[in-house]
Amino acid sequence: MSDEFATAMGLLLGERPSLEDVQQAAQLLEAASRQGHAEASERLALLDALGSARPPDWGRSLDFLALAAEQGSPSAAEQLLLLADNQRDPVMPHQADTGFWKSVRERVALESRMTPGEKVSLSDSPRIRVIKRFASAAECRWMIALARPRLAPATVFDKATGEATHNASRDNSFFPLRLGEMSVLTEVIRNRISAATGLPVPLFEPSQVLHYASGQRFKLHHDFLDPRNPAYRETLAQFGQRIATFLIYLNAGYSGGETSFPAISLHYRADEGDALFFANVTQDGAPDPKTLHAGLPPQSGEKWVFSQWIRDRFPGQ
Repeated sequence: MSDEFATAMGLLLGERPSLEDVQQAAQLLEAASRQGHAEASERLALLDALGSARPPDWGRSLDFLALAAEQGSPSAAEQLLLLADNQRDPVMPHQADTGFWKSVRERVALESRMTPGEKVSLSDSPRIRVIKRFASAAECRWMIALARPRLAPATVFDKATGEATHNASRDNSFFPLRLGEMSVLTEVIRNRISAATGLPVPLFEPSQVLHYASGQRFKLHHDFLDPRNPAYRETLAQFGQRIATFLIYLNAGYSGGETSFPAISLHYRADEGDALFFANVTQDGAPDPKTLHAGLPPQSGEKWVFSQWIRDRFPGQ
């Protein structure tokens, strides 16, 4: 690990990196990238996709991703191959020169990767929509492989303190995609979610990959934060209400495991790659009690879900 890369990641992964921290980190990553550091090139690809310390630049992002693949990053290579063809699992070539990765990069049609399918209504009160085959099977398998070795016990907001904590109501595992774990491909998925919901990516909380082993569940709960609870006052003031939930079901090899909305007698069982989108608030922005829902336990097999919560304002607005 180069000194520049280590220092840059220290700046980016701090508690609350400032604009100056991100700008300095980008300069250090560029220096490391010029020295052939593949991880630095891959992180620069992500920063350009995010628009961190600079406007989003997807062309430059893909250029850095191709460079990282050429420099030897397996993750960058897999992402580039999947972006070029998301119907097949990425297969690494035995030998690949600069021209190979440039040709793969030129095959990437980002607009099609960010275009969601058609929404179908399951309920208008609360508002629940489904998008069949939102993610390809190869994308789903890639996200499962990314998360599997990094799982940790899932958390919930403590109603007394407002802090993230472990609770018996939720015994599954999760993998939160914070800045150090995000990638160009996951950012493409988030932009696809943005296109499906009409809500901009800066309103998104950190994405999560959820894992439910047989018998594990998330008991009945609301995703909105009750504004009457003083423990939520600070997070609501800073980030706003959690107005929407978007779930991508990453596999289908289990029994049971439905997402249940008992207030409207809806139990949804998804196929691999399907997405479920529901508004946690009413049309006038009030928390919708009908969104009470649960992740029922798989009776056999394991269940994987990509979860995205969306707020109603930009941080600090």
